[in-house]
Formats: sequence, C-alpha cells, structure tokens
Amino acid sequence: MDLAKIIKTSFVGVGQIFLQDNGWAGLLITIGMFFSHWTLGVTCILGALVGTLTAKAFKYKEDDILFGLYGFNGSLAYMCVFFTFGLTEGDAANPLLWVLGAVSAIISTVVMNLFVRNGKVAYTFPFVVTCWFTCWGVAQLGLFGLEQTTPALPDYTGTVDAIQGPFFAWAEVNFGANFITGILIFLGIAIANPAAAMYSTAAATVGALFAHYILGIDPNVLANGIYGFSPILVACAFVGPRIVDFIYVIVGVLLAVLIHYAFSQFIATYTIGFIVGSWIMLVVKGNIEKANMDTSKLVRYLNP
Repeated sequence: MDLAKIIKTSFVGVGQIFLQDNGWAGLLITIGMFFSHWTLGVTCILGALVGTLTAKAFKYKEDDILFGLYGFNGSLAYMCVFFTFGLTEGDAANPLLWVLGAVSAIISTVVMNLFVRNGKVAYTFPFVVTCWFTCWGVAQLGLFGLEQTTPALPDYTGTVDAIQGPFFAWAEVNFGANFITGILIFLGIAIANPAAAMYSTAAATVGALFAHYILGIDPNVLANGIYGFSPILVACAFVGPRIVDFIYVIVGVLLAVLIHYAFSQFIATYTIGFIVGSWIMLVVKGNIEKANMDTSKLVRYLNP
C-alpha cells in the first residue's frame, strides 16, 4: 500500500467514526477538529493512521483495512488522550502524551480485530474499553504524573445556544466543543449520506429533550451536546427508508441516553450509551426480521 493509499484509507477510517466509508467525510471531520483544538485535529488523523499501519503490520484482512475498520477506534483513542490530558497551554509538548496516544490507538486496533475475526459488531467499544484504562484510569490514579486537564463546559444557556445544541453534539462525538466543528462534521456526513446527517441531527434533539424532561439534566449540559452525541451515532447506525428504521432509531436513542446517564454516575461514558443501546437494538432488529414480523400493521396504526 503506497503512501497516498494509506492517507486515503486513514481518512476513510475517520469517516467510519460515524459509520461512513467516505474519505471526503473523514477529511471534513479532521478539518473541523482543528476549530476545537489543534491537537484534536492532529490526533484525529494521526490516530487513524496509527490504526491503519497497525492493521497492516499485523497483516489484518486488506479489505477490512481499506474499508476503514481499523482507523476510527484509533482516531478516537488518540483524541481522547489529548482531550483528557492535553488541552491546556504547554501540555501538548509532553512527549508522554504522544506515546500514550499511540499506544491507545494500537491497543484499540488490536481489540477491534478480535471483534472482526469473530464476526461481532464492535462499533466504538475498542476505543471505550481502551480509554477506560489509558485515560480515565490513569487520571483517577494519577499515574505517570498526568493530571486531567479537560476544560469545564462552556456556559451555553441562551436560546441561540440551545438551537446550536445539535451541532455541539456532532462535535462532542470527537471531543470537540465548537459550533464550526459541528457544522463541518455534519457537512462531512451529509456528503456521504444525507439521510444519516438529517436523522442524526434530529436524534440529537430528541436525546436532549428526553434527557431534560425525563432525567432532569441541566440545560447547559444539554446545550453542550453531552446527551446528543450518542443519539447521533445511533441514528447513523440504524438510518433507513422504512418506518421501522425510524422506530429503531427512536428506541435506540432513548436507550442510549438512559445508558449514558447510568454510566455517568461512576465512570467516563465516552460513547458507551451508543454502543450498548445499539447492541440491544441489533438483537431486537435481528429477532424482528428473523421472525418476519408484519411491520405494515404498525404503519397502519400510525397512519389510520
């Protein structure tokens, strides 16, 4: 695989964060991350590159590599390290962070391969389980002299800020906290899959409303997109032209929010709400379609 192909594959891997095998989407996502923090932009593509090269080194299946399956968890893992430890002045100069980020990207890629080899859907679980140890665990124990420097949530409480909430949710998938980041990520997904972009934006709003009115989550947390990013990924996973696909998305979004809330009580959530919610919906969807249930009856109930 030549250099140009490796770079292209890495951008496809970035696109796969949102389940899109599209290099242009990956490029826009990467550019968007620079508006949140330059280290997030660099580590977004660097993590995907490390994951791709790791897969090549271990001779994983070539088609899977080209499809970007070994780029997105590495990208998220590398960004997570800098989101946790490297967003304040001078921290990015610490070589330990760059090493820890690379190690996290490699580990998440190896974990991803375990799922792929066994025919299991991993989504972003390899990144989550890796960063529970290399980010959350390290921060909790104060290992290597590293202290968590994740900035406090900006104060977004006005009406305009609330309207922008879905785009902050797009950014939060990649640890971003910038409206332009969210816009560019949205545009990247819209290029690859317009339906996914629209479904996901609506899902972020539904997730935020559910979190506020049912769970009583603070409006500022919601405006920052904290309860919108897992719903976005759920929508990307289950978007489709059928009414039943819409139902899968809605139920999956509600599950993702509840799971996110439950995990937030004791550990960093990352995208665990999306992962577990989507695993549950995959089982539900599989059983429904295996049983060949007549979903047209449901459609008639909704459209009497």
